[in-house]
Amino acid sequence: MTGKQAAPNGDQTDLQASALNQAALNQAAQSFRLSQRLAMEAALFWSRRMRAYADQLETLSACQEPRDFWAAQQNFLERMRSDYVAENDAMRRLLKDSAPAAQARTQRPPRAGADATH
Repeated sequence: MTGKQAAPNGDQTDLQASALNQAALNQAAQSFRLSQRLAMEAALFWSRRMRAYADQLETLSACQEPRDFWAAQQNFLERMRSDYVAENDAMRRLLKDSAPAAQARTQRPPRAGADATH
């Protein structure tokens, strides 16, 4: 004899606890995966932007005329704008792709035996 008494619905309680633990682990894993994807996307973006700044310095150093300088600046700003638009789209896609999973985690089925009048 172990000294522990079995609960009337011990098996059901254990299954519910196990399901809750599994749901919490799944939620944590999905959150971690999303944070890693966002961090990787941000790191790649900043790597591209830093490279663009280095390229711009090289381009500006080769300018011979004021119009070359202004054309280089205009090209740089256009590239920056398109990079930021593309990054916004990439981040939005990552967050949008994670939204259905987050909604599924927060929606709970009604409890068995719960009174529908409350």
